[in-house]
Amino acid sequence: MNAKYILALVAVAVNGMIIGARFFGTGDDQKDSPLVSFTNCSAEGAEQVFTCAMHSRIRLRQPGACPACGMRLVETRLLPHHNPELVSLAEGELILANVRTEKVKSGRAATKQLSLNGRVTPDESRVYEQVSYLPGRIEKLYADKPGMYVQKGQPIASVYSKDLISVVEAFAFNQNTESILRAARNNLASWNLDVSVLRNFDLRGDYRQPIDIHADFSGTVLEKHVAEGAVLANTHMGVPTVLYKLADLSQVWVILEAYESDLPWIKPGSRVEFTTTALPGRAFQSKVDFIAPIVDPVSRTVGIRLAVDNAEGLLKPDMFVEAHLDGRLDAAVKGDKPLRVPRTAVLWTGRRSAVYVRDPAYDTPAFRCREVVLGGEQGDGYYLIREGLAPGEEIVVSGILALDAEAQLSGKKSMMTIHRENKEGL
Repeated sequence: MNAKYILALVAVAVNGMIIGARFFGTGDDQKDSPLVSFTNCSAEGAEQVFTCAMHSRIRLRQPGACPACGMRLVETRLLPHHNPELVSLAEGELILANVRTEKVKSGRAATKQLSLNGRVTPDESRVYEQVSYLPGRIEKLYADKPGMYVQKGQPIASVYSKDLISVVEAFAFNQNTESILRAARNNLASWNLDVSVLRNFDLRGDYRQPIDIHADFSGTVLEKHVAEGAVLANTHMGVPTVLYKLADLSQVWVILEAYESDLPWIKPGSRVEFTTTALPGRAFQSKVDFIAPIVDPVSRTVGIRLAVDNAEGLLKPDMFVEAHLDGRLDAAVKGDKPLRVPRTAVLWTGRRSAVYVRDPAYDTPAFRCREVVLGGEQGDGYYLIREGLAPGEEIVVSGILALDAEAQLSGKKSMMTIHRENKEGL
C-alpha cells in the first residue's frame, strides 16, 4: 500500500468526522435541542436485569434461578435499544425527526363551548285541542284563521243542535217526569254546558236557534280543522269533533341538534345563549331542560331542549336559531384541573389511544409506548386524559410517528402491537 493511498484514506476519515460533528455534534449550535439531554448510552443509563448464561432471552428484574434450566441468573445491564419495550434513537435521528417532549400538566377545568343549530317549537305542554262536545251543525265559525289569538271564554262558534233543542223542550214541558229531567241534565254535562244555558232560549217565540260555544283555552290558533257548515259528531256515537289546535306561546321550546360526540359535554342545567337572524343583535339566555333519550336515525343527532320565556312574543315557531353552549365534562374527567395533552402527542388506533413516555431511568432518551384513556377533546388542540398518565411525566409531543415507525421496524411495542394485544384479549 503506497503513501498516497494511505493519505487518501485518512482524508476521507477526517472529512467524515467533521461532517458527523456538524450534523450530530453537541456544540453550541445545539443549545435549543428539542430534548432535555442527549448523552450517550452508558452503564449509568442502562437498566439492571438478570439473565441466564444458557438462555439469553430470559431477562428478569429480580435475581434467582433460570425458569428454563435452573441455573443461577447473572446480573447484566440492558441498554435501551436492547429493551423490547423501549425505543431509542441516536441523537442525530432525534433531531432530524424533530422529536420534542413536554411534561404532563394539569389544565383548566374540562370545559368546551359547543356551537349548535336548532329551531323554535311550541311548548308541547301548552298545546291544546279545542273540541266541540255539542253535536250539531256549525252556523258561524268565529275563530276561522290560523294565527288568531283566542282568549279563554270567548265565543268561538255558533252551533245549531237539535239534541240541545230536545233538552230545552224536556225542561220546558216535562217538569213532572224525573227520569227525563235527569237524562237532560246528563246530556248538558256531557256537552260541557251548564243548566244556565237554557236562559238563552225564549220559549214564547222561535226557540229553535243556534247557540254559541266558548273557548276552553287561551292561545294562538295553529291549525283549523273545520269550516262553516260542518257537522259536529255526537259524543254518544263517537269522539268529539276537533275544531282547531292552539298553543300558548308565552313560553316556547328551542330544540337544538347535538351530535353524539357532543353529548359528554352536555348535561341538564348547562347554560346556553342563542340568537336568531330574525332579531339581529338580540341574544337569549336559557338552560338545558331535557336531553332526548334516542338518536334521530336520519340526522344522527340528539335533541337538546330549552324552555324559553316568550312573554314578548318575539320567538315564533319554526324560527332557526344558532346557539353556543357551555359544555362541561364532569362525567368523563374528575377534578377541576384534569390532565391534558396536545393532540400531536396522541396516536389514535380507533378503539385505543397511545402516547410515548420518556423513561427517566435512562440518561439517553428512551421512550415507552403506553396506552391511555381519553376523556374527550377540549377544542383548543388538547385531549383530556382519564387514565394512563400522571402529572410531571414527560411525553413526546412532536415526531411521535417517527418513534412509532422505529418501534414497528424493530419489532418492539408500538401502536400496532397495542391494538393487536387488545384485539387478541377480547
